[in-house]
Amino acid sequence: MRKIITLGIMLLFLGMTISSSTGLNLEKQSIKPTSSGNILYVGGNGTGNYSKIQDAIDNASDGDTVFVYSGMYDLDERIKINKSIRLIGEDKYNTIINDSGISIVVSEVFISGFTIQNGSGISIESYSLEVANNNTITGNIFKSNEYSMGIGGVEILYSVYNTVSNNSFFNCGLMMISFVNLDIVAVYPNFVYNNTVNGKPLAYFENTSDEVIDDAGQVILIGCNNITVKGLELSKTIIGVQLLDSFNCFILDNVFSSNSFLGGIFLGNSNNNTISGNTILDNELGAWLVSSRYNTISENSFENNIFFINSSCNNISCNNFKYSHYLRRYKGIFSFDSDNKWNGNFWNRPRLLPVLIWGFKITPLRMRRSLDIDWRPAREPYDIGV
Repeated sequence: MRKIITLGIMLLFLGMTISSSTGLNLEKQSIKPTSSGNILYVGGNGTGNYSKIQDAIDNASDGDTVFVYSGMYDLDERIKINKSIRLIGEDKYNTIINDSGISIVVSEVFISGFTIQNGSGISIESYSLEVANNNTITGNIFKSNEYSMGIGGVEILYSVYNTVSNNSFFNCGLMMISFVNLDIVAVYPNFVYNNTVNGKPLAYFENTSDEVIDDAGQVILIGCNNITVKGLELSKTIIGVQLLDSFNCFILDNVFSSNSFLGGIFLGNSNNNTISGNTILDNELGAWLVSSRYNTISENSFENNIFFINSSCNNISCNNFKYSHYLRRYKGIFSFDSDNKWNGNFWNRPRLLPVLIWGFKITPLRMRRSLDIDWRPAREPYDIGV
């Protein structure tokens, strides 16, 4: 129980800390040429070649290229790129960064030609004093990467005008979430195309309406309206479906399993959406709603938790809830500063009396316990999904 509660609260207050000293710079910057500088070599047999990628980066200047020969590069710490350089691998299948990852903290970085595995993937982090926009991540393979608390791959935080293209993700994926002051900021535009997750398309849409998504390994919707996500089997990625600043969308009849970090479904600042007919099992989290209201969550089968953070006026009805090993006391629900309507859900066993859904609310002086109630819980489980 402590693991999940700590995760949610830590992420929220992390956003408060970050946003107190920096803002989002959404102004597009001009891209400086990076092919006219020097070339620094890592690996291989050449005289003066570096043995460590970080050493070459530290000795590079803006506009230089760091070329990495094929090989296995086991690293003890995360690579940090703080210069506008090109980082190129000789062969994406055989130039392998193992048990590590890459942090980009400046603009106009280009990375291509690597397998990045068993580490923390690539993060573009524009929440420091530096601004990290206009970066390109293309033609790479990501395998089983973890970012802090869950499976990662590529993470874009507080950053815009980046290109993520022609990459293959296995047992990981793409995350586009930024926390600011107990809220979610959907930072865009970014350009994401021709990527796959576990052999299926990564479906990424910004400012799009009236689409049906029925073939994908991961789905990310930002600023979208009336998008239907249906009939998918989404597993082993960081988040199965992400909705940010999206409304009137439908998540119908999907199976979410073995997804890590934020789990099956994540809604941030997304209202009036429908989540129905889904089977959600064996994820780190089942669903997570942050600052999202007036959504309908009905006729789903949950074998994982649901988090509600600053998310009120949602209607949760006629679902099957099977308690997971986390938050058993709270019926698999964690409610933080939220008030929602519960009706007719099946709570792991037949219930004759109302079911209490405990949570927490913030007051001016302290955090106190809160309470929602399912007044008429179901006596039998519903026939839902697989």
